[in-house]
Amino acid sequence: MDHVYIIQDINLIAQLQNKTVVVETDNSEKIEEIYNIVREHNQLYCIKLNVNQDISSISFKEEWKNIPLVIYRVSGSSTTLTNHVSGGRCGDLGWVRDLVSMLPILKKLNVKCFLDGAVAQNYEAVQILSSLGIYSGIVINENANWEKLTDLIYYALCNRVQHAPIEPFQYVYDAYKQHTLVDYGTVFFENQERFIYVDNFFTAKCAKETQSTQNINTLNPYLLKVPLVADCNKPWQRFFYEGSVCAACEGWRICMGKYADMEDKNSCRDFTVELLNVVENRKFKN
Repeated sequence: MDHVYIIQDINLIAQLQNKTVVVETDNSEKIEEIYNIVREHNQLYCIKLNVNQDISSISFKEEWKNIPLVIYRVSGSSTTLTNHVSGGRCGDLGWVRDLVSMLPILKKLNVKCFLDGAVAQNYEAVQILSSLGIYSGIVINENANWEKLTDLIYYALCNRVQHAPIEPFQYVYDAYKQHTLVDYGTVFFENQERFIYVDNFFTAKCAKETQSTQNINTLNPYLLKVPLVADCNKPWQRFFYEGSVCAACEGWRICMGKYADMEDKNSCRDFTVELLNVVENRKFKN
């Protein structure tokens, strides 16, 4: 499997020719420019647009229709909102009526909208996005509401009413095979076997939180022989030789120690086990 390079500085493109890249930006006005630059010499995995505004307030353009776009809503003050939709406003989605007015354009785009799982309203927000036919996802971190996450499994995978996919549930369902590992960190660009982050100093690391770095100029066609990348190939193995309780968890096959730093691991265990049960029942017992 070829690696995907995640960059923020478009000037690095010239040094990554013929590579597959993700370009991160916080400026929606740069989307078309980025797309045109990348497609000359590279394969575009997607453009990752990080925004600190509600999804409904983004000025979506029909000119983006050929561009794979993943929008990450960086949460702010909405974390203090109540748990329910109020006055047509819902978490980081923003105003539902404004989003509905943009549907004619949104339906033409290759866009996925990811919302922060630490915001209570966002669990309802992704259901609204999905029901409107917009591919969405909930970003799972240690501050997630695990009960709401578990409820969302059933909406995403068991709801017979037509709706767009919700991540990471759809990825787990599509990729899951019995007795194999499925790293749903892939949908969050956190699969250390898949993605390599390259900063503005042309330094590479296999995940944002990883301390080990290496100058990208040393990466050669035999990537798996490079110490940096080799260290990232099977990062989950350390949980076994360190004797971590995560390695004995029934949900290990899809979690792979993502929440090992949580003091109370019962919540993440219950969620991952429930997700596994739902996926296995739907794929192999129906």
